[in-house]
Amino acid sequence: MKRNCRYVPLSKQPLALVLAQVRFSPVRRMDHYIPRIQEAFRRSDFPIERSGKVSQVTLSKQGPPVQVAERHRWEYRTRDELWSVLILEDSVMLQTTNYGRFEDFAERLRQALSTVLARTEHDRFGIVERIGLRYVDVIRPRPEEDFRMYLRPGLHGLTDNVFQAGTHRTRIDSTGQTTVGDVEGTLVVRVAQNDLGMSLPPDLLEAAPRHEPRAAPGDLLTLVDMDHYIAGRFDPNTNWIIEKTYIMHDHIIETFHEQVVSEHAIETWK
Repeated sequence: MKRNCRYVPLSKQPLALVLAQVRFSPVRRMDHYIPRIQEAFRRSDFPIERSGKVSQVTLSKQGPPVQVAERHRWEYRTRDELWSVLILEDSVMLQTTNYGRFEDFAERLRQALSTVLARTEHDRFGIVERIGLRYVDVIRPRPEEDFRMYLRPGLHGLTDNVFQAGTHRTRIDSTGQTTVGDVEGTLVVRVAQNDLGMSLPPDLLEAAPRHEPRAAPGDLLTLVDMDHYIAGRFDPNTNWIIEKTYIMHDHIIETFHEQVVSEHAIETWK
């Protein structure tokens, strides 16, 4: 498989984190298969194991009550802790803060996914329900520059003079349907600012691989969060899944260059 989008190497990489998640029908006895899964990851450069429970919050469509359930999670990290695989009873997630090229990322995703599906026999008895790819970039302008110089005009938000000096924070969401081969997809693009020193969206901070903050509290950061996914009922075919992630990746990259960031941003990051 190969990409069908541009490849633009950037020496001043704005990319903070990349993750891919594959959700499937639940394996209620995932703990039964974990010893074999752990051994496979140990032999493929993910020797650090962390396990524990996470809380899952479910909101009622009619409002309260809120349901909170604990779920077991197993995590495997590389020695430098810049790559991690998270396993729940219904999903596998690969994420990294040391992204190079998508081809390498996709190969690691293939290995992680095939390991879990094969060891649980879900490659024969399961169903894949969702495949998602997510990229988070951090925009931190140079001194005397404004963040708007790095974004296309449609993502600039209101002018600062509407608000008290230093208080304006922009948040913009765009969502729509895409075509991912023969499957309908969804692309969500979020632009959100904070001055809390958070280089990642709040929902990714707890389980993120090791990463260095891009700024100290008090400095304004602009996060570009691009989430592309497909949902349905699919055969647990690893090659088919990787093929779809390539298509989603290509759409994200072209959207990033053509619709999200400016030419000034790309030239600055080169």
